[in-house]
Amino acid sequence: MVDYKNIESALVEVIKVAYSQGTKKYDKLGASYVNYLKTLQRKRDPEDHVGYVARQRVPNEETYNERMADFKDWYNEEVYGSLENLYMLYFELASQEVL
Repeated sequence: MVDYKNIESALVEVIKVAYSQGTKKYDKLGASYVNYLKTLQRKRDPEDHVGYVARQRVPNEETYNERMADFKDWYNEEVYGSLENLYMLYFELASQEVL
């Protein structure tokens, strides 16, 4: 079962990978995910928040697949892998919410 700690760890990994690339291309990506992480950490009920975010970002398998295809085109393999891990967790969480 996916919980907010799994999402938090995946966000940290995306941030580390984005900033480890050494190019300005990924600075905005890293900054965006830092903001997502800070927002998550400030919430009173982080479980509720990650459930909401998961439903917004990946409401169904079709959206997940489209997003992953876009990420594969936009980012290098290392960044794509970290994003794929995060969005797979979002997808699993969104699927749990439906049940």
